[in-house]
Amino acid sequence: MPKVQSSRRVRAQDSTSERRARADRVKEQGNEMTFRCKRCEEKNLRCFVDTATGRCAGCISVAAACSLFVSEEEWDKVQAEKRKKRLEIARAEEQTSRLRRELLETEAREQEFADRDLAILNLQDRAKEQAEGNSAPG
Repeated sequence: MPKVQSSRRVRAQDSTSERRARADRVKEQGNEMTFRCKRCEEKNLRCFVDTATGRCAGCISVAAACSLFVSEEEWDKVQAEKRKKRLEIARAEEQTSRLRRELLETEAREQEFADRDLAILNLQDRAKEQAEGNSAPG
């Protein structure tokens, strides 16, 4: 008794031919991407997108996952990295502000020291002038 082909095998062939026909229709639409999905990049294929599904013809024809759209996981990674960088910037700005304040405080102390030393020098000069005035023959 001859073997009867299972409907599964026939379905797979139909499914393959359907995918290839759909891929051909996508290519005919001519929506070639300026950038390619990972698979098309690796295989050095032109990448035509199906605007209805967001998948490319090459991936449709072989039932491969298409990476034209960035995955949620990648978006989440970028968002997390962006939040981390914003926090780093905020911390750096906070540290910069603290250092600027400390510098201003140090400069104020420096000015106080200069004012104090200048006052002492002025006092010494006046005392010297008075001493010279008192000792000068009159």
